[in-house]
Amino acid sequence: MNAAVLAAAGVSFLAAFLFIAESQTLSEGHARARVQFFNAARWAFVVALSWVLIPASDAAPGPERVATIIGLTVLIGVVILIPLRWFVRIGGRQGAWELRRAKLEVSRLANRIRHDRDSVTPARIRQAADRVRNLRTPETAELCDLMIAELDDLMAGEELWLESGRRSIRLDYLARALWWREMPPPDNDPDEATFRWYLYRIFGRMMELGLTDPSKDDLGEFRHLMDSLEQYRRPDTKTFIEAVLRSATTWLADTSAGPWIRSYEFEALGPSGLEEIQWIWGREAAMWGAYLDGDDLRAIRQDLSRRAAAADSAPPAGVVAEETASQVAAAAKPSRGAAKSRRRRSTRVPKPAAGQK
Repeated sequence: MNAAVLAAAGVSFLAAFLFIAESQTLSEGHARARVQFFNAARWAFVVALSWVLIPASDAAPGPERVATIIGLTVLIGVVILIPLRWFVRIGGRQGAWELRRAKLEVSRLANRIRHDRDSVTPARIRQAADRVRNLRTPETAELCDLMIAELDDLMAGEELWLESGRRSIRLDYLARALWWREMPPPDNDPDEATFRWYLYRIFGRMMELGLTDPSKDDLGEFRHLMDSLEQYRRPDTKTFIEAVLRSATTWLADTSAGPWIRSYEFEALGPSGLEEIQWIWGREAAMWGAYLDGDDLRAIRQDLSRRAAAADSAPPAGVVAEETASQVAAAAKPSRGAAKSRRRRSTRVPKPAAGQK
């Protein structure tokens, strides 16, 4: 009897210690209150079972007594070994922190797709997008919409240079407002990040204009952007800017040869073109903290509005499934006029950020 009491007391003390430690872990992990309840019930059950062993050990000797003691002991061990993450999975985390985990998952998927498109299945991308939609609230609507837009573009293989740049900066700003302690630091201070974003934006607009069959206005804006690059000449951008100007001048001599930049390998900029781009914008964090002006924010809102309108007008899944492949292809192919209209969106040429020459 005394040994059973000591054993029960020891188990109770251990259960109390582990419960306090796990409660702290759950609080730091932003688990919902019901997860704490599940965990408290688990340890209360362990304590109750340990004290039930006392009368069982005092029973008359026999096979039933041994079986009861062994069974209760095994049951206590099994309950103790239940992983804490199971309770978190069942009970969930606080809404904002569930969204934080969803954002990390979106970032991981995006990186994998950019390195190897076949490494992530479309079903996995849709699952991640659905998870974000389920977590969307009025307070996090823009953040969620931007994440869904990123996944949609990656799944379609149509991630555009300018849109992805704006989206990355805006996503970081919104996420930092929610989880400022957990967000990794940006690579640069705001002035340097803004400088790189403005240079990124000019180069991106030049790529939009440098498509097949540019108009006279397109070519005029293209030349104006070439001139504006001189504002951003520094020792660390000199090689890149010279490569861009040299390549752009060659393309202007014969625009009928095809697009200026044919792929994101940037062969048109010469053998070191991709290396120079990676040096300036090798990581998304290089532009985190950059200033987005009114034109940038307006472009983000227009893009999200366009996506929302397209989603509202989309036919039900069953109707889409009944369409023939040719009908789907014809509906998805943009008209020539629409493509040129998108290329001609006006972009104000910004001045260098403060302190940058």
